[in-house]
Amino acid sequence: MSTKRTVIFTFLMLMALGAGIAAERGNLLVESYGKLMLIGMDGVQRSLAPSIGLAALSPDGRNVAFTQNENPRELQSAQMLSIVPVGGGSARLIGQIPSGSHFESLGWMPDGNAVVFQGKGGHLFIAAIASGSAAPRDLGPWYQGFSVSPDGTKIVHAVNSPDMGLETLDVSSGKRTLIHKSSRIVWRATFSPDGQWIAYEATLRDPPRTKDDDPDCTPPTIGLRLYSIATKSDSAVTITTAPKDWDNVRSYAWSPDSKRLALTLGTTDCDYPGSANGVFIISLDRKSQMKASQGDMAFEPVFSPDGSSVAFVDFSDSPARLFRFDITTGARSLIQRATEENNYYGLLDWR
Repeated sequence: MSTKRTVIFTFLMLMALGAGIAAERGNLLVESYGKLMLIGMDGVQRSLAPSIGLAALSPDGRNVAFTQNENPRELQSAQMLSIVPVGGGSARLIGQIPSGSHFESLGWMPDGNAVVFQGKGGHLFIAAIASGSAAPRDLGPWYQGFSVSPDGTKIVHAVNSPDMGLETLDVSSGKRTLIHKSSRIVWRATFSPDGQWIAYEATLRDPPRTKDDDPDCTPPTIGLRLYSIATKSDSAVTITTAPKDWDNVRSYAWSPDSKRLALTLGTTDCDYPGSANGVFIISLDRKSQMKASQGDMAFEPVFSPDGSSVAFVDFSDSPARLFRFDITTGARSLIQRATEENNYYGLLDWR
């Protein structure tokens, strides 16, 4: 009887483990020199579009929205917004902006039925993806980037004029509200998946002045901050285990359960990705911090769909590699290595 229970228990554990692995797998959305690809956890790669500008996976991972020039050989040609099914099929045009304008940011509404983008004149638009839908809804002038709340009722962005801080737009009414005022220049703002927090970037310090005010390519040093919607409090996210000169945040991502953040932290340099970067994971309560990457050139972390792993780009050696880091075990595994011809990855999402 004891042996039978052991066999059943082992079987159930293996089933649970297998289910966890299956849930985690999904696909990585990757860009390489303008080419858009899907890469599975088994390293199998599939091309989605030969030339793109921006791209975003739908919340359910079934479709990809992307932008591209109408004529790839002409930089000033009109730009198109299209949808392509992940499972295969032809791309479908859902919007277009004229020559002289360009798409500045791109994302999805939480229900996956509409795409949000910053386009003509810098305005923010919502475009339904169903065939025969009305023209995109114009939400008015917009600043840098955007993030839609999980319930789809609000959109947030970082603003620096006339005040610096976080501004939300009510999708239904169009009303805008400055919910948090900052004393620093602010950058990309993102809702947590549970809608309780907004992570955003803020300038820690400006580059030093040069003699005779000569031009300096050094950008400002950027830090990461957290704003609590419930308590209206604001605090810094600091990685205490990183080298002292690694204080510049280049990118970040929320875990699906809103309990962790993964970020690229490195030195402040003129070029991207700079001289040194690492991928770190920190819990929201700051009690857990870990370095997911090895070496000094890793960036662009994204969480797996179940939150158990983080994928990132490693460019310690050329060509670039995609790695997976298991948060529980600390194990790192290679997903795929780029080719010598296309030796660089831009990691966009994991769904």
